[in-house]
Amino acid sequence: MIKRTRKLEAASPKYPGILEALDGSDAVVAMETAASEAAGAYPITPSTQMGEGWAAAVAAGKTNVNGRRLIFFEPEGEHAAAAVTAGMSMMGLRAANFSSGQGIAYMHESLYAAVGKRLTYVLNVAARAMTKQALNVHAGHDDYHAMDDTGFFQVFGKDVQESADLTLIAHRIAELSLNPGMSAQDGFLTSHVIESIRLPERALIKEYLGDTADVIDSPTPAQRLVFGPTRRRIPQTFDLDYPAMFGVVQNQDSYAQGVAAQRPYYFDHVADLTDRAMREYADLTGRQYRRASGYRLEDAEYVLAGQGSVVSNAEAVVDYLRAKRGLKIGVLNLTMFRPFPADLVTAQIRGKRAVTVLERTDQPLAVEAPLLREIRVAMAQGMENGRARPGDVPYAGLTSVSPDDMPDFYSAGFGFGSRDLQPADLLAAVENMLPTGGGRRQYYLGIDFIHRGTRAPKLQIWQEQLLEAYPDLGEMALVPADDVNLLPEDSISLRIHSIGGWGAITMGKNIALTAFELLGLNVKANPKYGSEKKGQPTNFYATLSREPLRINAELRHVDVVLSPDPNVFRNGDPLAGLAEGGVFIIQSDRTPEEVWDAFPAGARRTIVERGIRVYALNGFEIASSEASDPELRYRMQGAAFLGAFFHVSPLMDREKLDEATLFEGIRAQMQAKFGGKGDRVV
Repeated sequence: MIKRTRKLEAASPKYPGILEALDGSDAVVAMETAASEAAGAYPITPSTQMGEGWAAAVAAGKTNVNGRRLIFFEPEGEHAAAAVTAGMSMMGLRAANFSSGQGIAYMHESLYAAVGKRLTYVLNVAARAMTKQALNVHAGHDDYHAMDDTGFFQVFGKDVQESADLTLIAHRIAELSLNPGMSAQDGFLTSHVIESIRLPERALIKEYLGDTADVIDSPTPAQRLVFGPTRRRIPQTFDLDYPAMFGVVQNQDSYAQGVAAQRPYYFDHVADLTDRAMREYADLTGRQYRRASGYRLEDAEYVLAGQGSVVSNAEAVVDYLRAKRGLKIGVLNLTMFRPFPADLVTAQIRGKRAVTVLERTDQPLAVEAPLLREIRVAMAQGMENGRARPGDVPYAGLTSVSPDDMPDFYSAGFGFGSRDLQPADLLAAVENMLPTGGGRRQYYLGIDFIHRGTRAPKLQIWQEQLLEAYPDLGEMALVPADDVNLLPEDSISLRIHSIGGWGAITMGKNIALTAFELLGLNVKANPKYGSEKKGQPTNFYATLSREPLRINAELRHVDVVLSPDPNVFRNGDPLAGLAEGGVFIIQSDRTPEEVWDAFPAGARRTIVERGIRVYALNGFEIASSEASDPELRYRMQGAAFLGAFFHVSPLMDREKLDEATLFEGIRAQMQAKFGGKGDRVV
C-alpha cells in the first residue's frame, strides 16, 4: 500500500482524519479492510489493485475494527464473484466486491438478484470504458451506467478523499436501507492518482458503522413489520440453525406484486436514509456530503454539471472565470445517480440561464446521454408541479419550475477511455453556452474530427470528402480555448520521461511521498498508463504545493523534466510546456559538449530561448556501482534522479530542508517500498 501518515493538528470534529498521501485504490482498500469482513472479487483492470490489496491483508492476517479476521474468495470470473459476495452478505457479513468495465456487465444479472434479496454489500468500482470498436482499459462511465437499472444505489467520488469517505457512507446506506450499492471512482484518473487526503480513522469506522451483529432500531415501517422494532444490523438470511429457501420461482401474480412492492417498502426510503447517513458522517468528521452538491451556485447564471474527477477540474475553471472575467458560473456535482437526486437538482439549477452537462460516456442511439436525460426529466416534473393547483402537486418534494425557470441545456461528451481533458476544453464549453458563443447543443470535447491546417494532401482530400458528405462534422467537437495554467502559484510540477520497466512510476511516487512526508506539501501524482508493455516510452506527472490541488489532466505546464531515458528526443518532445528558467535532467554518460551536440537543433534553440537549465546525470553508472543486484540497476537509477530533483529544484531552499533529513526520508521511502525484500535491497 502506498501511503505516508501525519497526524492532523486541527481537531474540531471528533474524527478529523489522518493526513495521508495515497491513491484511490489504496484508500478504498484501507476503508474496506478496516470496516468489512469478507470480499469476493475477480481481478480486472483498473480495479485489480483493490482486490490485490484485500488479498494481501488476508494473507497478512489483518483484522477489521471489530477484531475479525478477513475472508477472501477469488472465483473463476466476475459473475461468480458477485454470487460469492451475495452469499457472504446473506450470511450476515459486511461484504465487498471490486470490479470494473466488462466485469460489471458480466455480473449484471446477479445484481438484480442481490437487490431483490435485500442484501447489503457494496460494489467498489474503478469506472472504465467498455470494449466497443476496440478494447480500452481506461476511464469511462459505461460500466457505471450499465447497472443503473438493477436497483443498486450509486455514488461517485470526485477525488481520493471522496472515494474513501463514500466507501464508508455506502456501507451505512446499504445497512440502513437493506439495499446493495455501488461506490465508484474514475479508473486510473482517481484509482491510481496519489493525493493528500484525510484518511478516516479506525475509531471513526467502528463508531460510524458498528458491528455487524449489533442490534439496531428498524429504521422504516416496512422493516418494523418484517423484523419487529429492532433487527440485526446485517440480517442473517442464511442461518444454519434456521434453514430456509430463497430464490424460488414465482408465477405471474406473486412476481408482479413482489416487484412493485419493493418501491414503496424499500426503494422510496433510500434517499432519506442516504441523507441520514451523510448527516451522521458530517457530525463525526466535519466533511459534508449531499446527494447533489453545488460549488458557487448561489449567484451563478451558468452551470457545469458532472460526476467524477472532472468536477474538480470544473471547480478550478469556475474560480478562474469568476476572478478573470467576472462570469457568474458554478458547478453541480452529482455525487449520487441512483436514486437520482431530482429534488436537489431542480432546487439548485432552476432559474439558471444555461447548464452544460459533462458526460464521460456516449449512448448514441439514446435521445440524451444519461446525466442530462435524468436532469431533463427532473426539471420536466418540476414544471408539472408548477402547472398544478396549489396543494395538489403531482411530485411531492420537487421544487416547482416555471417556463422562465428552465435553463438551456447542453451536452458535452468527453474523456472516453481517459482521453485527456484540459482546462481549455472546459473554457470552450463555457464559451459555447454564453450569448456570444456558438450555442452547439450536443458536442464532444478534446476530440479532433477535422485536422485544420493539415499539410498532408491526401488527408486534406479525405477531409474534404467527409465534410461534403457530413457538413456538420467540423462542428461536432469544440475547438479548445486559449491554454491556461490553473495550478497554484506556489506549485512545483514535474514530468518524467522514461521507459516501461525502468522504475519511473516508483520514482515519481517516491518524489511525491517524500515531499508530503518531509515537507507537509499537498501532492497529486499520477502515471500516464497505456496498453504498451515494458520497453515502451512512459510518462509520470506530479505537482507539489502548499495549496489544494484540483486539476486532473496531463500537465501542459511543468517546472522540472526528468528523463532517465537517454533517447527521449526520439520518442517525443521532453521540453514541451517546460517553463522559462525550468530544469531539464537527462540520463547521459557523455561529456557536456557531447550532450549538447546530441540534442536536436530545435531543442537547443528552445533551451536557449527559454533559459532552461540542463543537467546530465549518469544515473545508470551510479546505480551500477552501488547496486547489490544487477536487476536493481534501473530501480536505483530512479533513486539517483530522485536525489537530483531535490538538489536542483527550489524545494530544499524554500522549505529549509537539509540534505541529511532528505536522505533519511528517501531511505524511509525505500524501506517502505522494498523492505520486504531485505536490507540488502534497501
